[in-house]
Formats: sequence, structure tokens, C-alpha cells
Amino acid sequence: MRKMYLLIILILICPVISWATDDVGLSGPALTASLGRDSATVGSMVVLTLKYSLPEGAGFTAHPEIKGLEELTEVDREIGPDQIKIILLVDRLGSWKTGPISLSYVGKEGSNRKLSTGPVSLTVLSNLGDKPEQARLRPIQGIFPVKSLWLKYLPWAAGVLGLLLIVSILLWWYNRRRGKKRSITAMDPPHVRAKKEIEGLEAEGLFEKGQVKVYYFRFSEILRQYLESLRGFPAAEFTTEEIVSCISKEQDRNLVPLLRQADLVKFADTVPTTARKEEAVNAALSYIRKTSPVTDKDQIPDGPKGALQ
Repeated sequence: MRKMYLLIILILICPVISWATDDVGLSGPALTASLGRDSATVGSMVVLTLKYSLPEGAGFTAHPEIKGLEELTEVDREIGPDQIKIILLVDRLGSWKTGPISLSYVGKEGSNRKLSTGPVSLTVLSNLGDKPEQARLRPIQGIFPVKSLWLKYLPWAAGVLGLLLIVSILLWWYNRRRGKKRSITAMDPPHVRAKKEIEGLEAEGLFEKGQVKVYYFRFSEILRQYLESLRGFPAAEFTTEEIVSCISKEQDRNLVPLLRQADLVKFADTVPTTARKEEAVNAALSYIRKTSPVTDKDQIPDGPKGALQ
């Protein structure tokens, strides 16, 4: 009988304990981070959920700053009343991990403050299955003829060689003309040339006309050529990840999110909003201004409106 009384008492007090625990979960300023899953394959999307609790009277700016995701590729984010959901692309093998995460907010008295939490990570799985070492790749030998038929295809080979010769001559002529144009524009310093090219790109209105990929191909090329002229390595020919491995200055890391956003548009058919595009232009012009000579910094505005005046 005594055991039955104890059981009834436990049943009555368990909901009270559970309610008290939930209520204490995020009491006061706090931030937690979690991923929707523990593992993912390369090329898939994962959702990072940031649950936050702000002090009374505090709030966010229009675009709250979130640090700790600089090395990852962000696809989109959604800000809710109690949480922020960020969609990230798993674009690398090996370890996939955020840095220590911080979320900036504005306190009741108007000062800038931040919430912090630890990093989160997941396991990157192979696209070859659970046992990649046992995967069997199909040989491509056999789809080509094994007999020597060079006599039969000799006229075709001669025609192809002639066509390649013509193309080579045209490319030489085109590069020669392009080299002359470059020699004329080379009189401008790299930061002035990059600013003018961004102004010209904005003036064409390609993004507004729906030519989003064309716009981001040229935007990415301008940033890569400026970084190449600034740091001396062939950034215009490198992939974004190769550029990241060559960056040694902290201020150059501000370009990495812009290059990754351009890659998503070019290769993943992502279409950013107009506001997101304008933020990218603002960030690019700000980077050019900060890396330009001291005497010219005041001549390069931060935003696209000032650049086009």
C-alpha cells in the first residue's frame, strides 16, 4: 500500500518538475545552437537552429551579426521571435564544424551586446555509401574501339587540326586586342579600377533584368582580379576553397562569403534577393576602401549609391 502512495505522489509531482525545468531553460539572456541531424553527405543542406532569449527591452538590428560561420557556406536564414534558422551547405569532406557562435543585439540602453555559445559539428558521410572501401567503380575501358583505325579517320583528324589552328589564331588575335585594352586601363591603380568596374556593372542593370548568373560571374571576377593584384597569387584562376587556403590577412576573409554566395548563384542556381545583392556590393566596396592606399580611402564610398554618383 505504501508503494502505491509513493507512485501516486511521483505521478503528481513529475509534471510540476517538467514545467519548472522548461521554464528555466532559457531564462535570462541565453543562446543555444543545434543542427537538425548528426551526419550529412557532401552537397546536402543542413539547418542550424539558434534559440535565443534577450533581456527585456533588447532587440536586433535589421541584419543581426552572427559570427562563427565565416568558414561555412550560408544559403539562407530565417529570423523568428525566439529562434533563427540558418540553412548551410555541406561543401567539404572531412570535418564540418562551426566556430564558437555569437549573436549581436542592441541592449535596452542602446549599447551593442552579444550572446555566445559553443561550436556544433556533424559527420560528413561519403557519397559512395556506408562502406566506400567496398564500392566498385565501373571501368570505362571497352567503350572505345581497341582496333587501330587511324587510316580511316586521318581526313577527320586533319580537319580537326585545321580547325584548331584557325581557333588558335583567332584566340591570339583576341588576346592581343584584349591586352591592349588592359594596358590602357592598367594606368589606374587596382583599387580605382575595381571600383570603376563595379560601378559599370551596377549601371548595366543585369541583376534587375533577370541576368543574375551573368551579373555574379562578372562580380566574382572583379573581386578575384582585385585580390590577385593586391596579394600576388592567381586568385582569378583559383577556386574559392583554394583562395581560402592562400589568405593570410584577416581583412581578406571578408571576401570569402561574397565569393561563396557568387558560387551558389553560378553553380547551384540560387537567386538572392535584391537586398542581399546590395549588401554584397556594399561589402565589396567597403573591402576595396579598407585595402586601398591611405590617401585614397576617403574617395571610395561604402555603398552602391555613393559609388554611382
